[in-house]
Amino acid sequence: MDEILGISLAQINPKSGDLEGNSRLLLEGIERARAQQADLVVFPELCLTGYCLDEKLLINPSFLEESKRFLMETIRPAVRGLAAVVGFVDSDPDRRGPDGAWIRYNAAAVIQEGRLLQVARKRLLPSYRYFEDKRYFQPGEESRPVVIRNRAGREIPIGVLICEDIWDEEYPRRPARIMRQQGARCLVVVNASPFVASAPGRRDGKRFERRRVLQRQVDDLGVPIVYVNTVGAGDNGKNLIVFDGASLALDARGRLVACLESFRSQQLGLRLCNGLGDALPEPEFDREGEIFAALALGVRDYCDKIGAFRSVLEPISGGVDSALGAAVAWEAVGPERLSLYNLPSRYNSSRTRGLAQELAANLGLKCQVVPIQDMVDCVAEGFQSSLHPMENPVTWENLQARLRGVLMMAEANERQALLLSNGNSTEIALGYATLYGDMAGGLAPIGDLIKPDVYRLSRYFNRLRGREVIPSGIIEAVPSAELSEGQSDPFEYDLAGPLVADCVERGLSPLQLLERFRQRRLDPAWYPSDVYGRLSEEEFLHTARRLYGLMSRAVYKRLQGPPIIAVSGRAFGFDLRETLINGWKERSQAAALEP
Repeated sequence: MDEILGISLAQINPKSGDLEGNSRLLLEGIERARAQQADLVVFPELCLTGYCLDEKLLINPSFLEESKRFLMETIRPAVRGLAAVVGFVDSDPDRRGPDGAWIRYNAAAVIQEGRLLQVARKRLLPSYRYFEDKRYFQPGEESRPVVIRNRAGREIPIGVLICEDIWDEEYPRRPARIMRQQGARCLVVVNASPFVASAPGRRDGKRFERRRVLQRQVDDLGVPIVYVNTVGAGDNGKNLIVFDGASLALDARGRLVACLESFRSQQLGLRLCNGLGDALPEPEFDREGEIFAALALGVRDYCDKIGAFRSVLEPISGGVDSALGAAVAWEAVGPERLSLYNLPSRYNSSRTRGLAQELAANLGLKCQVVPIQDMVDCVAEGFQSSLHPMENPVTWENLQARLRGVLMMAEANERQALLLSNGNSTEIALGYATLYGDMAGGLAPIGDLIKPDVYRLSRYFNRLRGREVIPSGIIEAVPSAELSEGQSDPFEYDLAGPLVADCVERGLSPLQLLERFRQRRLDPAWYPSDVYGRLSEEEFLHTARRLYGLMSRAVYKRLQGPPIIAVSGRAFGFDLRETLINGWKERSQAAALEP
C-alpha cells in the first residue's frame, strides 16, 4: 500500500508580538491547507509570537499566558481534517530561570483533530550574530517522532525539528539523526532563518547554505525533509533582520520537490508517495535581485508593522547612494507614499541638482527643492557672534549636513513620515557621515552595502525596470559630498569597500590583510583585479591601517545611527557588538614589512 502524505508549506509573515494578527494568518493557512486537501500544514518557527521578540514580552507572564491561550483556544480547535505544526513560545510558570522569569522554550506544537499531540522543543540554541536563543530559552530534551494520520487513515511518524536542530555539524547532539533512528519517515523543520547575500559571482549565501545542509541530511538519513521558513522583517533594535522565506522540500532521494518564492508570503501543497515526489528544476538566481528584494521588503515591513508612518521621505543629492535609497523606497512603498527632496547649498553643482530632478522625473515624482545656503549663513553668523570664529573647515561642512537633517526631521514630524538615511556600510564604517546630519532618520536601507554593491544594485534597478531610471550620470560621477569647493570623496571605494568588509565580516586586521596581499589571496569576488599591480606592500598596509584607524574612531557615530537592514555576513548594529573603548594595537609597521 502506498504511503501518501500531503503537506502544505505555509510561508507566512508574522508580526512580532501580534498574537491576534498572527492567529488570523494561521487560521487562514489552515483553511487554505484544507482546500489543498493536505494531511499536514507546516508553519514557521515562533510564527504565533514572531521570532524577534521584545525582551519585555519574554519575561512578561501575561504575554506568555496569552500566547498559550491563543494556541489552545483559537488555533487548536480550528485544526480539523488535518494536522498542523505551529511554532510558539512554550513556558513553565512553575520554574524560574536566572533572570527570575518563567522558564521558556522555543517550541512547535503538533495538533491534529483538535488534539495537542506533541510539543517539540528546540534542542540546539544558537548564540551567534543576532541570534539570542541561549539568552531567552532553555534547550529542549530529545523527543520521539509524532504519529499523524493521513486522509486514508494511515499512520505516519514524522520528526519535528526547529531551525538550528538541522544545522548540527558543530554540535555533539544530532537531533535529526536521533529522529531517524527512532523511526521518523519524514523530517519537518520549522525555521526563522534570515537572508544573507552571496558574494558577487558566487552561490555562497544563506539560501545555498541551507540547501547544502538539507542535502547532507537527506543523503545521510534517507528520508524527505520539509523546510518551512518565515518571511518578512523583524528587528533587534539596531538591525532590521529580513527573513527571505524560500521554503523548500527534498524527497528521500534528495531531489527538490517543492520550492516557494523568496521575500513574499506563499502557501504551496506537496504530495509525497513513499517519501518521493515530483522533481522540480532549481530556481533561478540573481544576486543583486535578491539583495534589492530584501531591502525593499525590509523598508515595507518596517513601515507597515510599526504602523506609525504615513509616508517615506527620501532626500536625494544627485549622488548614487540617495538614488539607490530612492529606488528601494519606490519599490517598497510605491510612488504614492514616497516624497523626494533636494536641499542644495552653494557647493552643490547645477549638474547634481539636475540629476536629482531627472531621477525624480524617472520615478514619476516631483522633487521639492529646499535651498539651505541662507540658513547655513544665518546659523554660522549666530554661532560666531555668540561663541567664536568658526575656523575648522569640517565644522562648516558638517553644518550643512546637520541643517539638512534638522529640516528633514522637522518634515518627518509634520507629516508623520519615515525619514531614510542614505549612508552605505563603507561610509558608515569610516565615519564619512555626519552625526545628526545625513545620519539622521529612522532607518538606513543601504547601511549594510559596501560602496561597490551600491553601484551593482543601481545598475540592477535599471535592468529591473527595463530603462535608465537611475541616470547614468549619477552612476558614473566621481563621488563627492559637495560640502566644499572641488571636494571629492577621499577613498578608492573599489578597494576601501572590500577592505572594510574584510575587517568587519571576517575580523581581519591590517597585518593579516597584508599577509593575504603578499600571498595574493585577497578574495577575487570582492577586490579589483588590478589590486596587486596598483599598490606596493607598503602602500597596501598604509591604506589598510588608515581605514582600520578611521573605522575604530567612528564607533561612537555608528552606535548612535539608525537601524540598518542586515543583508551581509556581519552588519553594524547588534550583529557586530562594538565597544567605544578598545586599546588593542598590532606590532609595528616596520616589523610587518620584514620579508
